[in-house]
Formats: sequence, C-alpha cells, structure tokens
Amino acid sequence: MLSQKAEKTKAIYKRMSFFLSLGVAEPGKVSKFMAGFVRYNFNNIAKFFTTAEGSNYEEITLGGVPTWKVTTPNSDPNKVLLFFHGGAYMVGSPKAYYPMMSYMADITGFTIYVPDYRLAPENLFPSQLEDGVSTFKALIDDCGYSNTQIAIGGDSAGGNLAFVTFLKLKELNEKLPAAITCISPWADPAATGDSYNEEMADKDPLIGPLFKKIWNKFNMKSAIGYYVKKENADPSNPFICPINGDFSGCPPVMIQVGADELLLSDSRTMKKVLDRDSVMNEYKEWENLWHVFQLDGEMEESTKSFEMFRDFLNSHISTKV
Repeated sequence: MLSQKAEKTKAIYKRMSFFLSLGVAEPGKVSKFMAGFVRYNFNNIAKFFTTAEGSNYEEITLGGVPTWKVTTPNSDPNKVLLFFHGGAYMVGSPKAYYPMMSYMADITGFTIYVPDYRLAPENLFPSQLEDGVSTFKALIDDCGYSNTQIAIGGDSAGGNLAFVTFLKLKELNEKLPAAITCISPWADPAATGDSYNEEMADKDPLIGPLFKKIWNKFNMKSAIGYYVKKENADPSNPFICPINGDFSGCPPVMIQVGADELLLSDSRTMKKVLDRDSVMNEYKEWENLWHVFQLDGEMEESTKSFEMFRDFLNSHISTKV
C-alpha cells in the first residue's frame, strides 16, 4: 500500500509526463525550441520536491564536464558516488535531480557528483559514454580519489550510462569503480523485454504515456533512435544495450526498480546477465511503485530505498585514500 505522500507524488508525475509528451516527435525532427521546452519543464520538477536539511551543491568541472557536487552534513568526503541522471539521454540535469540527490547524500552518507553530460539530439551516441568515462577518470586523476572510494550509478538512462561506462573502462583496461548502483536502469533501449506493453504503460505514470505516443503515433518499437543515429542503432552493441554486454569482472551491483513500470524487464534481464557472469548483486522490486519514484526523496518509500543503497554502498566502498 502506498503512503499518502506517494499518492500525491504520483499525481505530480502524471502532470509532468503530460508536459513531456507534448515535446515527443519523431527522431531527427525534434526542434531546438521543442527540446528546450521539454528540458525546461523537466528541470522544473525540482520545484515540486523538497531538499534534505543542510544540503549544499557546488558547481565544478570533471574531465571537462560541468558537474554538481552534492553534500549534506552527513556526507563523508572520502566516500564518493558518481551518479548519472536519467531523462532518455535527452532531458535531465543536476538541477532537476538536486532534491533527490540531496536525500540520497544525506541518507547514504556519501558525497555525490552529478555530471551535466551532453544530451541528444544535439549530441548523439557515444557523446554520453565519453562523458561518463571522462568524469570517472577525473575523480581519480584530478581529484585524487582511489577507485576503491568510488561507486558509479544512475537512474533510467543514467543507469544505462553507469553500466556502459563500466564496460568501456574495462575495455580500456582502466581502473574500475568499487560498486554500481542503479535505479530503474534503461538497460534495453531496443525494447526487447516483455514489460514493453500497453498494460505496463498504463501503470507507469511517468514514461508510460511517452512510450504510448511513440508506439501509437509514430509506429516505433523503441526510443533508441532519439540518441543513436539510425545507421549505428545496433541492439547487439553492448555500449548501447548493456544487457548484451560481458560483465565478468564487474564490481558488486545493486538494482532497484518499480514493479509498476515499463522498464521492469530491463532490470530483470540485467539481473540475469549479472548472475550469468557471476557478479555479486542485490536486486529489489518495489511493489505498486513506478519509474524512478525516488525523484521525490521525501517519500517514506524513497527513504527505505536510499537506506538499502546506504547499506550496500557502505559494504563495498573503502574510505582509505
């Protein structure tokens, strides 16, 4: 049963989805004006949600990428989470995610870095992956952290970016993060999973209406074409669809996902991939909750979610410099 706060928040998600759906157009036909309109509305989600007491952000640069460093009085400066925001690689920003990140920093006790990575359609794949790798390496090379102090994570498209950043770091023989945390990761942008259907779309107040418009108005199966050029949209490419990646050697992973969301099968499939490759992982499905419900960090359901991340992260992240 949802908390009263969650019921109110669900109504906010529905309103936000309505405004976001106004900007949905076919890939290649998204105007600068419409992209700006949708981003403006998405960024305004921060106005609906509170921030944790004593929270603070500092605007810095990591590897050439503008980034917000989010802390609260509870944040340990020696424990780091590099968190990639969601938004289908087209919207989202540290500003929009500041309320959520403030509560996550406060409850987990981590210092959180939120990159303002490049967005489509102005910057197509692999721009976002390049920014993911650059920001992680900058934490080590420029900020002086050890990789054992750093977890990477993200929600939705940001969860995709966390997984593919790991895969690229592994390919480049770079140092790897000590843990990965993902919220409703978009691990299957090709939409091959069984939760991509009208029934699940009707349950998901945030992205359900967006996908129904993509399916019914533009007759498209997936949203992959919004950030990947048509000629490069190969579902077998693990840097696009991480469910097709080799995760051997991956650090411990925690995935949390709503049971009433369109991307549920992404998480379930990703869990199977991690099990196949013998990756230590923890997995949680939240009954009656939707895609990235944690944007409202004040909900009691979000608090429980962040407490789970806290316990997981503190089991795997070292404070030794």
